[in-house]
Amino acid sequence: MNSEKPNYGYTAIKYFIGISIVGLIGLIVVMFTFFIEDPLKSIIFMLIFPIAITGLYIGALYIPLYHSILRTNPIKDVWKHILKDFRGDEQVLDIGCGTGRVSINIAKHLVSGNVVGIDIYSGVSGSSPDTAYYNAEIEGVRDKVEFKYGNVLDIPFPDNAFDLVTAGSVLHEIHDDKEKLIVLNEIHRVLKPGGKFVSIEILRDVRLYLALLYFAFVWKTKNFWETLLSKSNFKKWQSETHTQFLNLGIFIGQK
Repeated sequence: MNSEKPNYGYTAIKYFIGISIVGLIGLIVVMFTFFIEDPLKSIIFMLIFPIAITGLYIGALYIPLYHSILRTNPIKDVWKHILKDFRGDEQVLDIGCGTGRVSINIAKHLVSGNVVGIDIYSGVSGSSPDTAYYNAEIEGVRDKVEFKYGNVLDIPFPDNAFDLVTAGSVLHEIHDDKEKLIVLNEIHRVLKPGGKFVSIEILRDVRLYLALLYFAFVWKTKNFWETLLSKSNFKKWQSETHTQFLNLGIFIGQK
């Protein structure tokens, strides 16, 4: 029995470690002001203290939140629910596949079908095709997956190629709203008639503000995604919310 564990990692971990370090340094500076006689120390305190508290708050919450919300069995149950009507012979495209977590999860539901994962393999994820293949080997689905470079703004596949396209917490990384719409229409193009697109996104709401403060603005509201889908080529779509302390939006479009 293979005792190795897959390496899915923590997205953007180095950035949140950096935020924690800034918070710690800020706290040290604040503590140091108590031992100096300086007319400016109250100003220094008022400027640095909020930065220190924010950095430590975000750093302390990020890893447990990320682990409990996205890295445990409940998120697998979400995909299991979505894929419950699979025949098992589907051709699937997973965009922004990263280290392969979503691709591999889907591949486990396939019998004769396969999954292609594409990614630009840069930015905050620190992922690579080698890592994704390593994880697929450990998870026992190496023969059902393929990982390759691919830009979601110009998906490198012909029209009507896939039964299903998935995006697990990917679309919010595309910063321009016009480009998000281009991606949705590219996904629509490569889907077969009747094919489905499934996107899961953390929703920006009160829960997310409490968890990540102003970093919550990285994500979007449920209304934003519903409005964007309504502007795309997807004429049939639905949405639902799944709660794991934070709210996850599940958006399903059909060609």
